[in-house]
Amino acid sequence: MKTILLAALLYLIPNVSSSDNNTVYISKGTSAYAYHMKKSCRTLKRCNEEGHVMAITLAKAIEMGRKPCKVCYN
Repeated sequence: MKTILLAALLYLIPNVSSSDNNTVYISKGTSAYAYHMKKSCRTLKRCNEEGHVMAITLAKAIEMGRKPCKVCYN
């Protein structure tokens, strides 16, 4: 019984955390082309300092023509 409960719990944990994967971060700059997995991405650092980063959904970022960051999604 414990094994079944543990298996069910392990199955559910990735599904719960996957909803967080829908949020990505983009720079508002005119030359920005990527979306980032984390706001702390080193390639987004300069934008973070200037306050030009916003959180949006992954679907919206793709709709805007953004590509995955080569650092975050490597």
